[in-house]
Amino acid sequence: MKPKELIVDGLDCFAENFVKIELQAKTIKNAEFEECTFTSCDFSETLFRSCRFIDCRFLNCNLSVLKLTDSIVSGCEFISSKLIGIDWTMCDWKSYINNEPMRFKQCILNDSNFYGLINDRIEIKECSAKELDFCSGSFKNANFSSSDFHGTIFSDTHLEYANFKDATNINIDLKNNYLKGAIFSKYEAFYLLESMGIVLAD
Repeated sequence: MKPKELIVDGLDCFAENFVKIELQAKTIKNAEFEECTFTSCDFSETLFRSCRFIDCRFLNCNLSVLKLTDSIVSGCEFISSKLIGIDWTMCDWKSYINNEPMRFKQCILNDSNFYGLINDRIEIKECSAKELDFCSGSFKNANFSSSDFHGTIFSDTHLEYANFKDATNINIDLKNNYLKGAIFSKYEAFYLLESMGIVLAD
């Protein structure tokens, strides 16, 4: 386990475990983490500038209002973590060729921004995903199952073959998004049709 004083600018870590590290509102630059695990860490309001997180796992962490300016996040998994108010568009999505999708399970992602991102195969499962912005992005083959999307915006969004099974509070304009092959539970499918003024007979 790395002590917190070793999480510094320019750090290069492979397969390290970080447990109960508190770095609230700090700034870390040019650090690299590959296949690392972060457990019960608090990085709320921390700025990671020009850092790399490759194939890392975050378990029961507080990452709310985390800033990832010009940082690479690829193949990372977030479980039972709090990620409120993150602007994911500030990451560097172009420099890393083999960018793998992010995976979120049982997380709180409310009030976060995914505008214009290409993150096909992203997983947001069993999450609170309220007030998110997915406009003008591509999330083909995504797994959004069992998440709550209350207030989340989809517009000009590619959602082909996305899985919304057992997701709730979905508000998607069928005329302004791309939904070929997308999977919805029967109740939510009825709701989407009714939102277009279509009357469903018993």
